[in-house]
Amino acid sequence: MATKVVGPSAHVYVEETFTIGLSVRSGPTSVTAFVGDFPGVPAAGARVGSWLDFTALAGEDGDGDLRKALGPVLKSYFHNGGGHCYLVSTAESSLAEALRAVSALGDVTLLAAPGLWDQGAQAAREWARALTGWAAANKAMTILHTDRDHTPEQATKAVEAWDLDGETRGYAAVYFPWLRQSGDEEPLVPVGAVAGAWAAVDRERGVWKAPANIALRGTDGPICKATDDDQGARPNLNFLRTFPGTGDSTLIWGARTLSDLDSWRYIPVRRLFNAVERDIERALSAAMFEPNSQPTWEMVRASVDTYLHGLWQQGALQGHSAQEAYFVQVGTGVTMTEDDIAAGRLIVKAGLAAVRPAEFIILQFTQEMSQL
Repeated sequence: MATKVVGPSAHVYVEETFTIGLSVRSGPTSVTAFVGDFPGVPAAGARVGSWLDFTALAGEDGDGDLRKALGPVLKSYFHNGGGHCYLVSTAESSLAEALRAVSALGDVTLLAAPGLWDQGAQAAREWARALTGWAAANKAMTILHTDRDHTPEQATKAVEAWDLDGETRGYAAVYFPWLRQSGDEEPLVPVGAVAGAWAAVDRERGVWKAPANIALRGTDGPICKATDDDQGARPNLNFLRTFPGTGDSTLIWGARTLSDLDSWRYIPVRRLFNAVERDIERALSAAMFEPNSQPTWEMVRASVDTYLHGLWQQGALQGHSAQEAYFVQVGTGVTMTEDDIAAGRLIVKAGLAAVRPAEFIILQFTQEMSQL
């Protein structure tokens, strides 16, 4: 607000300029919720920020069941770079209720179920379908795994038996096989280590970088050694492998979703678009009470453009120029009709070249504007 005093009569002129601060900011991309039958964990979920947090929580479990069920998984998660996560239990609730609790947490972007196969193949199918459905509806990913005794052939057939919906398959990634723990004969489900590695890649390189060719810590190798032929015949499985000349390192070898569509075949592409959708939708809500008119549209366009330009500069988008990497559109006759405007709909389109320059995957955002 600017105030101007003129002449001896001290007339006061007050000029007020109102603007809204709309900017698109990058939110968290690798907050994991581990879902399962976890004794002593509250139905609403428990936040665990470190291994020490987990030991404190598990220390309240007199029989040690929680430590047995999750201790190795969370140790591998934090050891491989995981940040804060949540434990959400089905011990006293259904899976559907647990997933509603995950939604209420607000910042979960990854789901994993360490006990996916504990109740057999049929239960694993039901869980895989439910977790992947939640991920698709919430712009998240689910990290799944095959059973501990599966061969590559059995793993492929088991995943096919899940019969995931074609629209949701891009939100799931499956890892094979289980791992041998350092100093422990009991094999370890891989989802904790993998989720931790995803978090480390996001933090150090960006969500658009493939979480592959990464050495996992705290493991003595996979329990089943796969060959190039095994992996070549099963491209939708992400293998954990060791190779001659790399010492004892266990590497994540593969970054595929379960999708058969070119657009969503790769984990970093799907996760980048998940992040972009979440970030832009969150920012657009700030424009809800603004007039659905040209000044608002230009403010939205500029904010989204600045955000996508930043992603391009960081290497998230392909292209030698910004024009090859992305575009943003909003306006009458471009993204909206007069009927849309009259109905209070602000519609924005953004195209991102995540794989090849000038080959855009298009996102459309619709913000319902207040008509008060």
